[in-house]
Amino acid sequence: MIVQHELTVHKPASSGPDPAVLGKMLQLIYGRFAGQTVCLAAKLGIADHVAAGLTTTHDLAAVLDANPSSLRRFLRALASYRILAEDTPDSWKLAPAGELLRQDVPGSLRDLARLFAAPEHVHTWLALEHSVLTGECAFDHVHGADGWSYAQEHPEFNKTFNAAMSSIAGSVHQAIARIYDFAGIDLLVDVGGGHGRLMAHILARFPKMRGIVYDMPHVVNGAETYLAGLGLGDRCQAMAGDFFKSVPAGADAYIMTAILHDWDDDASALILRNCRKAIKPSGRVLIGDFVLKPSNEPDFGKAVDLEMLVMTPSGRERTESDFRRLLHRCDLRLKDILPLPSGNSILEAVPA
Repeated sequence: MIVQHELTVHKPASSGPDPAVLGKMLQLIYGRFAGQTVCLAAKLGIADHVAAGLTTTHDLAAVLDANPSSLRRFLRALASYRILAEDTPDSWKLAPAGELLRQDVPGSLRDLARLFAAPEHVHTWLALEHSVLTGECAFDHVHGADGWSYAQEHPEFNKTFNAAMSSIAGSVHQAIARIYDFAGIDLLVDVGGGHGRLMAHILARFPKMRGIVYDMPHVVNGAETYLAGLGLGDRCQAMAGDFFKSVPAGADAYIMTAILHDWDDDASALILRNCRKAIKPSGRVLIGDFVLKPSNEPDFGKAVDLEMLVMTPSGRERTESDFRRLLHRCDLRLKDILPLPSGNSILEAVPA
C-alpha cells in the first residue's frame, strides 16, 4: 500500500501593514475627534479666556461652570493639538495656532470653528451618505428647508453662519488686495460684494481706483453705511440688483469671490455672461474660488467641495479644466491663476 503524505507549505508570516500607512489611516479615522475638540474650544471661548488671564484649570472651570477633572482632560487634548501649551502643572498658555481662536485677532478663525460646532452643521455632515448616494443636499434633507430659508427662521444659526462667513472672508480679502495687482483698473465692480469689505481693502491699497459694490437690495444698504464709515463714500457706490439678470456696465474689471462655487455650471454661466456683456474690450473678470488639484494630490479644496455638497443644492468647487470649459461657454478665456495663502486662488479671465 502506498501512503500519501500531505505536503505542508510554510508561508512566511505577514509583517502587517506599513507602520506609516497604518498611522496615516488611524489619523484620518480619528480626525473627527480633533475637529470636534478644536471647534468646542472655540464655542467655549477657551482662547479668549486664556488671553484674558484665566490660565489655570481651576479658573477656567469656574468661569465655564465645568467639571475640573473633565476640563483638564479636554485642555490636555488641546495641548496635544498645539492649541494650548501646559506652562506649569494645570496652568495653560496659548500656542500660536490657539491665537487664531481668539475673537480679537486679525485672521481669527474662531467664528468659523463655532459654525462647525453648531448642531445644524454637525447633523448635516452626519448625513454625508445621503448626499453621496443621492446627489441631494444633506442640509435640506436633515432640516426640511434650504439653508437660506432655515437661517431666516432661526436667528441664532443665521448669526453664527454670517459670523463664520465674515471670519473666513477676512483673511481671503486681505490676501486678494495684497497679492493681486489691480494697477490700471479705474473702475472695479464687486459682483455679490456683500457689505463691501473686499472693496474697502482694495481701495485702500489703490487710492485712485473707484468701485461699485453690487448685491441684493437688502445687502447693499449695509455696504453703503460701511463704506461711508471708512471715508470711501466718494470713491465707491453701493448698487442693488440681481447678477442673474445684469451687472453694472462699462467697468474695467469685475470680481466675484466665493460666488460661483455656490452654483452649478448653468447658473454660473448666467453670471459670467452678464459680466462678459458689460465688460470693456480690454477688461478682465476675476474669480476667487478654489481650483481643485488632480485627484491623487492632497488638497484642502476637496474637503471644501464636500462642504458644498452637503450644505448647498448645487454648489461645487471646480478644477482648472472645469473653469476653462465654463469660461469658454461665456466667450471668456482663462489667462492666469494666482494661488492665495488661504488655499483658494484668483482666476483672471479676459474676453476670448
